Amino acid sequence: MKRIGALLVFVALSMGTFAQLPNKVKKMAGTWEYKFRSGFEILEIKGDELEGVGYRVNQKSNDTSRVENVRIRLVNKNLVYSMTTYNVVNDSIVSTVQEFVSAGRRLRFQNISAPTPYAIKYSFGFLNRNKMFIRVYHGPETKAIKLILTRKKD
Repeated sequence: MKRIGALLVFVALSMGTFAQLPNKVKKMAGTWEYKFRSGFEILEIKGDELEGVGYRVNQKSNDTSRVENVRIRLVNKNLVYSMTTYNVVNDSIVSTVQEFVSAGRRLRFQNISAPTPYAIKYSFGFLNRNKMFIRVYHGPETKAIKLILTRKKD
C-alpha cells in the first residue's frame, strides 16, 4: 500500500513539473533595455506564463510608446509564444496577433499564423546572463536581424 501511495505522489509531482515553465524562460523575467536605449521590455512571470510588454523610446522627444505584448506558456510539452503588435495607421492603433510554437522547450519559435516573421530565437550571453539576444528571421534562408538587450538593475 505504501508503494502505491509513493507511486501516486511521484506521478503527481512529475506531471506538475511538465506544466511549469523551463528555467530558460524563467531567466527572461526582468526589465531589459535595448542597445542604444531605443526601447525596453518588461517581462514578468504570472502563474505558469511569462508575460511582457515592449516599449520604444523616441530619442528626440523622449516619448515612450507601447509597441508589443508578449506571452510565453507551455502547452502539451511545447512552448507557445503569442505576440500582439501595435502600429499607428491614420491616427488609429491597429493591433496584430501572431502565434509561434517551439519544438519542445527550446527558445526558437516558428510562426504558425503568418508568413512573416518566419521565426524568433532567444538566447543569452555565454558567460553573461544579463545579456539577451533576440534573432528575428524573416524567411527560412534569410539572415537574422539581431537585437541585443541588457538587463537593467532595479
